[in-house]
Amino acid sequence: MLPIGEFSKICNVTTKTLRYYDEIGLLKPAIVNEHNGYRYYDVAQLKTILFINKLKTYCFSLEEIEEVLKDQSEEKLSRLIRQKQKLIRGKMENYSYVLHQLNEDILNLERGIDLMAYLDNIKVELIETEPKNILFSRQKMSIDEYCKYFGKLFAAVAKEQLTCIGAPIAIYHDEEFDPTNNDTEIAIPIVERVKGTRELAGGLCVKGVHKGPYSELPSTYAKIVQWMETDKYKLVAPPYEIYVTDPEKTISPEDYITEIYFPVKK
Repeated sequence: MLPIGEFSKICNVTTKTLRYYDEIGLLKPAIVNEHNGYRYYDVAQLKTILFINKLKTYCFSLEEIEEVLKDQSEEKLSRLIRQKQKLIRGKMENYSYVLHQLNEDILNLERGIDLMAYLDNIKVELIETEPKNILFSRQKMSIDEYCKYFGKLFAAVAKEQLTCIGAPIAIYHDEEFDPTNNDTEIAIPIVERVKGTRELAGGLCVKGVHKGPYSELPSTYAKIVQWMETDKYKLVAPPYEIYVTDPEKTISPEDYITEIYFPVKK
């Protein structure tokens, strides 16, 4: 048996963290002395704590780690690790883009170019849109859940052999933005009018085209709102985004193209 201090040194985890793992049931000591409360760990538990540490480096939450410890089947573990691989790859691509932008901004500053000059290159126009028949799913969701709900819609399209006629759409119904719990309608334009479809109304819209990662979409939103303020238009229906490029097939976030629509009237 190893006392908690020695166990802590070997696995490079603080005793405070080990006590917390005990408290939440993630990793309980093999023995707790009933007289003085000292915790002792079995040597075999070193493998468990090393496994926990490895999953933490892969961005697993403690809740996710607990689920893995309950079911360590090869199939489930492989699926979860692949999900984390995709998540980390996305973050790396985003950081690569941010580093590229930092380098560009440093050069621009040295040339005397304003850091926000890029806003002048965002194109905004007033257009008439056609109505769209959409297969939709609306609920409170976080930004990270978009792919999950789009996946369900595409699965339904495949199962029912429906005909897609446009890029995926996200419609925002909340007045305020909450990235963790936003009232969002995920949709796919299709030909068939079946259960689960509705019409997305056409009409007058202010349209902005954003090129770059989704994290920078607020720049185009700001440009649209400024344009509306200047030309005296007001929003009359929820704004929506059309994802022209597929992130799964687009190598770099800087090449993502997103169309943003604000239904308006004078």
